[in-house]
Amino acid sequence: MDIKIILTENLLNLIFDQESKKIVGKCMKRFELTNDKELIKKEIKELLYECLRDIKDILLLNKESISLTNTNVRKE
Repeated sequence: MDIKIILTENLLNLIFDQESKKIVGKCMKRFELTNDKELIKKEIKELLYECLRDIKDILLLNKESISLTNTNVRKE
Protein backbone atom coordinates (compact mmCIF):
# COMPACT_ATOMS: atom_id res chain seq x y z
CA MET A 1 0.00 0.00 0.00
CA ASP A 2 1.51 3.30 -1.10
CA ILE A 3 1.12 6.10 1.38
CA LYS A 4 1.09 9.51 -0.26
CA ILE A 5 1.59 12.72 1.66
CA ILE A 6 -0.23 15.61 0.05
CA LEU A 7 1.77 18.71 0.80
CA THR A 8 -0.40 21.72 0.16
CA GLU A 9 0.93 25.23 -0.13
CA ASN A 10 -0.64 26.06 3.25
CA LEU A 11 1.09 23.12 4.93
CA LEU A 12 4.39 24.03 3.29
CA ASN A 13 3.98 27.61 4.54
CA LEU A 14 3.26 26.29 8.04
CA ILE A 15 6.37 24.09 7.97
CA PHE A 16 8.59 26.97 6.88
CA ASP A 17 6.97 29.32 9.41
CA GLN A 18 7.65 26.90 12.27
CA GLU A 19 11.19 26.13 11.10
CA SER A 20 12.03 29.82 10.67
CA LYS A 21 10.91 30.51 14.26
CA LYS A 22 13.20 27.73 15.48
CA ILE A 23 16.11 29.08 13.43
CA VAL A 24 15.60 32.60 14.81
CA GLY A 25 15.54 31.22 18.37
CA LYS A 26 18.80 29.35 17.78
CA CYS A 27 20.39 32.45 16.27
CA MET A 28 19.34 34.66 19.18
CA LYS A 29 20.86 32.14 21.59
CA ARG A 30 24.24 32.81 19.94
CA PHE A 31 24.00 36.45 21.04
CA GLU A 32 23.49 35.28 24.63
CA LEU A 33 26.54 33.02 24.53
CA THR A 34 29.22 35.48 23.43
CA ASN A 35 29.96 39.14 22.72
CA ASP A 36 32.37 38.33 19.89
CA LYS A 37 30.46 39.79 16.91
CA GLU A 38 32.63 38.08 14.28
CA LEU A 39 32.13 34.69 15.93
CA ILE A 40 28.37 35.30 16.13
CA LYS A 41 28.29 36.27 12.45
CA LYS A 42 30.11 33.06 11.45
CA GLU A 43 27.99 30.86 13.70
CA ILE A 44 24.68 32.31 12.49
CA LYS A 45 25.71 32.02 8.85
CA GLU A 46 26.59 28.35 9.33
CA LEU A 47 23.46 27.72 11.41
CA LEU A 48 21.21 29.13 8.67
CA TYR A 49 22.88 27.03 5.97
CA GLU A 50 22.65 23.94 8.20
CA CYS A 51 18.95 24.40 8.99
CA LEU A 52 18.02 24.96 5.34
CA ARG A 53 20.02 21.89 4.31
CA ASP A 54 18.05 19.92 6.91
CA ILE A 55 14.72 21.10 5.46
CA LYS A 56 15.90 20.29 1.94
CA ASP A 57 17.05 16.83 3.03
CA ILE A 58 13.70 16.09 4.68
CA LEU A 59 11.83 16.99 1.52
CA LEU A 60 14.20 15.16 -0.81
CA LEU A 61 14.29 12.00 1.29
CA ASN A 62 10.51 11.85 1.14
CA LYS A 63 10.04 12.99 -2.45
CA GLU A 64 8.64 9.62 -3.50
CA SER A 65 5.81 9.90 -0.97
CA ILE A 66 5.10 13.63 -1.26
CA SER A 67 2.67 15.07 -3.73
CA LEU A 68 2.84 18.85 -4.01
CA THR A 69 -0.51 20.51 -4.52
CA ASN A 70 -1.33 24.16 -5.11
CA THR A 71 -4.80 24.82 -3.76
CA ASN A 72 -4.56 28.55 -4.33
CA VAL A 73 -4.66 28.48 -8.13
CA ARG A 74 -5.49 31.91 -9.49
CA LYS A 75 -8.35 32.08 -11.93
CA GLU A 76 -7.95 34.88 -14.39
